[in-house]
Amino acid sequence: MHHFLIKTTLVFLLIFALIHVQMAPSFAAANSKKVRVAFLGLKFADLALDIQARLLERVTEVLASKTGLEIINPAELQKTIAPEKIAQWLDQQDSSAFRMVAEQLQAAYVVAGNLTNQSRDSSRVLLAGELHRFDRATNVLHKFEILKYYENLGVELVKFKQEYVETMAAPESPKKASWAWLVLVGITATGIIALAVSFASAGGQGGESTGGERP
Repeated sequence: MHHFLIKTTLVFLLIFALIHVQMAPSFAAANSKKVRVAFLGLKFADLALDIQARLLERVTEVLASKTGLEIINPAELQKTIAPEKIAQWLDQQDSSAFRMVAEQLQAAYVVAGNLTNQSRDSSRVLLAGELHRFDRATNVLHKFEILKYYENLGVELVKFKQEYVETMAAPESPKKASWAWLVLVGITATGIIALAVSFASAGGQGGESTGGERP
């Protein structure tokens, strides 16, 4: 009876460990947080208001196209930060300014840019400028240069998405699920040892009992 209880308990422990390991990744995924990205906006020069609005919309769409990101758009920023402060950051657009933004908003990345119309043809808009992505974890400011006519901007936005949006990810951290496998290995090893001891003990007792019998 004693050995039966030991074996039953060990079996239940092994089943529990297997279930726990299988569920651990699901819990990790459920608790994972989205990557916070602050989009300050774009600084414009010599561009009509309707074009400015469309450019802001298109860059916002590019950022929102990647799943797993929490985008703080310019309109949301203005609810908590004074427009004068945002304008100052857009004027500066360097690592020190973006780090201040990232720390204040607890953002992993900060995106901003500046675009100017440099066309000599009044019927066409030639966009020149840069889109910036600041990485808080590495303190690196990436610059993506733009020189395209407005109607061809989609080509540049696709490149920007591939190089600087799709590559946004949460800072690396130790894998939390690996400890679950250690638990399984430990319980399995303990179970095997305990079972071996249990069988050895049962065999020993059986041998003694058999040796004591006489016809």
